[in-house]
Amino acid sequence: MAVNYVSKLLLSTPVMPVNGKILETLWNPVEIFKRPRQVKYAVLITNRPISLSEDVVMPIWKEAMIKIAIDGGADVWLEYIGPLAEEIFKGNYPELVPTLITGDFDSILPETLNKFKSLEVQIIETQDQNYTDLSKALIQLAVHCKTRNISLDVVYVFVGNGGRFDHIMATINTLYKSKTLMGDNHVEKIILVSGNSLSWLLRAGKHRIKIPEILHEKNSWAGLIPMGCTANASTTGLKWNPSTPLNFGGMVSTSNTYDGSPEVTVNTDSDIIWTMGIEPLLEMTNIC
Repeated sequence: MAVNYVSKLLLSTPVMPVNGKILETLWNPVEIFKRPRQVKYAVLITNRPISLSEDVVMPIWKEAMIKIAIDGGADVWLEYIGPLAEEIFKGNYPELVPTLITGDFDSILPETLNKFKSLEVQIIETQDQNYTDLSKALIQLAVHCKTRNISLDVVYVFVGNGGRFDHIMATINTLYKSKTLMGDNHVEKIILVSGNSLSWLLRAGKHRIKIPEILHEKNSWAGLIPMGCTANASTTGLKWNPSTPLNFGGMVSTSNTYDGSPEVTVNTDSDIIWTMGIEPLLEMTNIC
């Protein structure tokens, strides 16, 4: 019931400016599962195993405007689609073929790279070691959009579960750098998708996050995590709304949950990470 209701809202809709100022941004996380036709998005596959079911992932992939496999993410994707992998190299299931493959190619298998070259997939080698492969993929995504006059609403990055801590921190850093990396073709909504959570960056300003009823019923977890600097954030809709500034060495809002309100509001003077559990949504039938 809650999923059907929130699926009518845009995933992330900036409220129209008043006197030149954006009032707030509206987020509807469940729309990764219920995608309105008007929402244009890209999917990025990193070199981490995908633990979500095919019922969840396949519709997201197939409806994406742009699909990027990042280095060893190409092998991850082939392993994920199983027996269909050989079929795509026979010319079948073209909707499963990435739009781009990017990276420094230190982790993709050479035979995988050669097979995709045979399909004339756009291969972009990015050797600059001052940037992570994810950062370079966002740069190439911006270039791709600019040359084709494409405007995206959201980018979903499949990051798997766990993995090396330094890789996790590098991914978070990329969120903070994304506006600089992508320039004029920056996509404000870049959402990290793991097997049990969604995470994204809330830029300084006001935000409203729609919370499906099932997440209230299951006491699903949520968190607000400041990275790099203190965030003076006021919230509503959380069970424990922070009453002091958020920073490392002081207060961080982890293992939080919801108070039953249909949405969480966040007003912050600094960029801050929002993260939320989605296990109850994944347990529901017919979410896609």
